Amino acid sequence: MADEIAVEYVGDNVRRSRASACSIWRYDVRLNQRETIMPDQHLSLPQERMTIIGELDSASFVPWIQRHAAKLGLSHALSHTSADRIELLIAGAPELIDMMEMGCSLGPIDVWVETILRRPIVDDEKQR
Repeated sequence: MADEIAVEYVGDNVRRSRASACSIWRYDVRLNQRETIMPDQHLSLPQERMTIIGELDSASFVPWIQRHAAKLGLSHALSHTSADRIELLIAGAPELIDMMEMGCSLGPIDVWVETILRRPIVDDEKQR
């Protein structure tokens, strides 16, 4: 799968944004630095923290999760991976996040998902 690259002009700065199945990042040419964009920066989309618990082979399940999220068009970033827990930040339409949960609960054959916990990510500004 090829990465998509978009160029946007911000004042005198040229920024290149790149989206792949693994991460979303932006490169500021003027500052010569790369900035990773996390799902919680997409303020217009519902955001959740999804925790998957079970007997997880993270070596195969993590790429599976990334491909599934990309197919659904969800912004995502992994925050923790281990043999018994995977935690990710995810942003997108609620129906698509529901589909992601269902897909992860069924998962690939080499993992056993016991529980999926979902918690909305609430911005400080939204709480006021």
